[in-house]
Amino acid sequence: MASRALTSLDEAVRVRAERVLAICEAAGIDLLIYGTLRPLEEQAVLYRQSRSRASILRKLEDLHGRGFGFLADIIEGVGSQTGPHVTNAAPGESLHNYGLAFDAVPVTGGKCCWKYGPHKHLWEGYGEAVRLAGLEWAGDWTSFREYPHAQQGRGGNPLRRHGPDRIRELLSEGGML
Repeated sequence: MASRALTSLDEAVRVRAERVLAICEAAGIDLLIYGTLRPLEEQAVLYRQSRSRASILRKLEDLHGRGFGFLADIIEGVGSQTGPHVTNAAPGESLHNYGLAFDAVPVTGGKCCWKYGPHKHLWEGYGEAVRLAGLEWAGDWTSFREYPHAQQGRGGNPLRRHGPDRIRELLSEGGML
C-alpha cells in the first residue's frame, strides 16, 4: 500500500508538500495527502487495471527489450487486474516510485471531494498551491488530467532518462527493490 507519510518523500519534495499544505490551510482549504511513496507492485496493479492482455504483452516486450526485465517481471507477477484507468505509468515509470510525487484531495465536512466539477474552486486552490510551492500539478496536463497528482518538475518518465542499471540503483536506494 502506498505510504501517506510525508517523510516517505524525497526531502525537497517533502518540504514543498508541507508548503502546499500551509498554502491550502491559509486559503481555508482542508487537504488530505493520501499517497506518497508507492510500491512497484501497487503501481503494477494500477497500471494493469483497464488494460487488455495484448497491451500488457506489448509493455512487457518493450521493457524486456530495453533491459528493464526486472520491472516487466513485477507487472507479470501481479496478474490480471480490473478497475478504472487511473495511470499511464507502469512500475518504474511513476515518480511515486521514487518519492518525487504525491496525491492529495480537498476535504469538506470530513468528506473527500473527489469530483472536480462541484468542487472546482477547491481543486483550483490546491493546484495554485502546488504551483506556488514549485511543483507541477497534473490538473494542468492536457492529455491525461490527474487532479490529485503533484510532482517534482517536468522530468517525465524516469525510464526514458536513465538506463536499467541506474533505475535499479535508484529503486534499490529507495527500498523499492
